[in-house]
Amino acid sequence: MTADWYFDEKLWKEFYGCMFSPAQFVVAEEQVKQIAALIGREPVRVLDLACGPGRHTLPMLRAGYHVTAVDTSPFLMNDLMSRLDSESLHADVVHADMRSFQRNSAFDLAVCLWSSFGYFEAVDDDRKVMDNVYKSLDDHGQFIIDTVGKEYMLRQLEPVHVREFDDGAVLFERPQLINNCSRIINDWTLVRDGKVYRTQFSHTVYSAVELQDRLFDAGFTSVAIYGDLDGSEFDADSDRLVVVAGK
Repeated sequence: MTADWYFDEKLWKEFYGCMFSPAQFVVAEEQVKQIAALIGREPVRVLDLACGPGRHTLPMLRAGYHVTAVDTSPFLMNDLMSRLDSESLHADVVHADMRSFQRNSAFDLAVCLWSSFGYFEAVDDDRKVMDNVYKSLDDHGQFIIDTVGKEYMLRQLEPVHVREFDDGAVLFERPQLINNCSRIINDWTLVRDGKVYRTQFSHTVYSAVELQDRLFDAGFTSVAIYGDLDGSEFDADSDRLVVVAGK
């Protein structure tokens, strides 16, 4: 596995159905409503980092937000463009790496959802993302990170997990915490239509306090921690770690 696995277009193509099922798009519609309730307002100018095929970009546009959608995968971005065309919607779709994308004071909300924060092996790269987001937000802007917390992984991580899909495909997941539980490697084996597809990817895992401290170090003045996008209290059993950082 190379450090830059997220640039592998083959991964996104072969495992698309496992990651972006129709049900996931339905869930995202409700999550956009949850986000507005969580921050207590309707954002106007939104930055969707690692937007993928637009699970959240699309409902944000339907809600009337102006969205800039950023991703590095041409395959996923083409899918997003097709979906935009089919609904006659418009977003500013940008092919860029979140480590370098920045627009000074251009947004009042930035989101990095569905465990898309922490792809990079170098922790300094995560800091670059935080710095870029901080500079890209206006004076009262907020940054939402939605991921899986280290607390949950240490208690609930299964050595093997099997998922079956409506089309008959079966996915075998083998996650493993490494580097003093600072990073997770996941081996995926997909069996579909008599063929076998394999991939491996990894990302950094943060505890709530670790993520909070890094956001404060990046200049954010407030950090609220939740167990989901509904704003539930975060604890060791929370299956999500949602952080809302404000300038």
